[in-house]
Amino acid sequence: MTKAVVIGAGLGGLATALRLRHAGFEVVVLEKQARFGGRSNIIVENGFRADTGPTILVMKDVLENFYRSIGEDLHSRLEFVRLEPNYRLYFHDGSQLDLHNTMAELADAVDRIAPGSSPRVFRFLGDAATKYELAMEFVTRNYRHITDLVNPKAIGRLLRTRAYQNLYAQVSRFFAGDDKLSKAFSFHSMFLGLSPFEAPAMYSLITYADLALGMWFPRGGIYRLVEDLVQLAEERGVWLRANAPVAEIGIERGRVTGVRLASGEWEPAEIVVSNADLPYTYRHLIPPAWRRSYPDQRLERMRYACSGYILFLGVNKTYPTLPHQSIYFAQDYRANLEAIFRSYSIPEDPSFHLNHPTATDARLAPPSHSLLYVLAPMPNLRGNRIDWSAAAPIVRDRLLNTLERILDPDIRQHIVWERDYRPTDWQRDINAVYGTAFGSLAHDFFQSSYFRPHNKSYEVRGLYFVGQGTYPGIGIPMVIISAGLVTERILEEWL
Repeated sequence: MTKAVVIGAGLGGLATALRLRHAGFEVVVLEKQARFGGRSNIIVENGFRADTGPTILVMKDVLENFYRSIGEDLHSRLEFVRLEPNYRLYFHDGSQLDLHNTMAELADAVDRIAPGSSPRVFRFLGDAATKYELAMEFVTRNYRHITDLVNPKAIGRLLRTRAYQNLYAQVSRFFAGDDKLSKAFSFHSMFLGLSPFEAPAMYSLITYADLALGMWFPRGGIYRLVEDLVQLAEERGVWLRANAPVAEIGIERGRVTGVRLASGEWEPAEIVVSNADLPYTYRHLIPPAWRRSYPDQRLERMRYACSGYILFLGVNKTYPTLPHQSIYFAQDYRANLEAIFRSYSIPEDPSFHLNHPTATDARLAPPSHSLLYVLAPMPNLRGNRIDWSAAAPIVRDRLLNTLERILDPDIRQHIVWERDYRPTDWQRDINAVYGTAFGSLAHDFFQSSYFRPHNKSYEVRGLYFVGQGTYPGIGIPMVIISAGLVTERILEEWL
């Protein structure tokens, strides 16, 4: 039986392990941390259960298809709740906009904030739907040659959808320069670690997916998905090992021979699939002689996503009118993004994502308590310009000041549990290069689809990659698709 070692038990690694095991391979999964999940992890303290990575699921059909591919039914194992509204948006002037997933309610909400704008929303969503339909053809495929992407048909689609244009600029044209609506329908690129002022317009497809396909929350939190995949892997004979960091991928005569753990232990294998951060894998796990395609100089030239600061709060009161998810936009939105992506400095007035999971599942906190966490995009650690031991209290205070203004003037008096998670923690815990929070490599045009690092080594037989660093990229649906694509490669080459 052919043996495969998977480095890293993130969602991509676990899904790959299950697919390979289902296909008849012997599979070992080695995880650095004490708990499986990678970026999708959890804090359980004082009666609170908080996801530290993704907090919501979109494109649920991708997960349903994956479960079916290994002979399981997602909905018989996990319970999902559809969010309504998807988000509440807080603007600096005190106005709010709820992004509903029913078109009639969305139209009413948009017209209340910008009278007469609802027809523009429908035109925007129609355009985004076209981008989504065309993009999915390129998301669900392996790439072998540049002509898989750059050909007359693909170029025609690119021109027809104007996907090459700037996201914020294109969205603004739909809304005649209305700043609030331009923000409302372009901020989603931040979840790819990319500023909407720099992202390709193609990523309006994310907004469409959120509104048209829905946003979903598994009861118990996103980490319930990790727990279920771990349970399935154990039941099927996948060998899962935590506290087992890998120090080196063994290669002889251009073939994988196994991996060496930090403990010195040797794990032989014919196949190695790395779910570790891809730039980290190339820089630290593959001997230099076998990474001529990705030497240090090329890795340095690549563009990396932003990081994030998360403030977790356990509060001894409830907020019945606060939805599951909210977004706060800084007064000077452009300056906020310039600080993150250009000057690598702490924003004076951070925009942030406010997550309130107890709105959907009260069991994530003690009775009559709320769980809140605030994710503020921050500069990554490239250049090491920020001392986070000094910066974290400053960011915390700025976030709480805004929460006092938009949510609860007395919130500080009700905090009974608190934790934070800093860019340095992403780097320490999951080997995230430069402490990137959403994924390592930013999703600009030349780091997407064919141009993103491929999911197999062309220099070493038996070496593959899965997860957000390869195609299709960042996000739960994308890494689940990535697991299917790398498994397709392996089955073609080994069976």
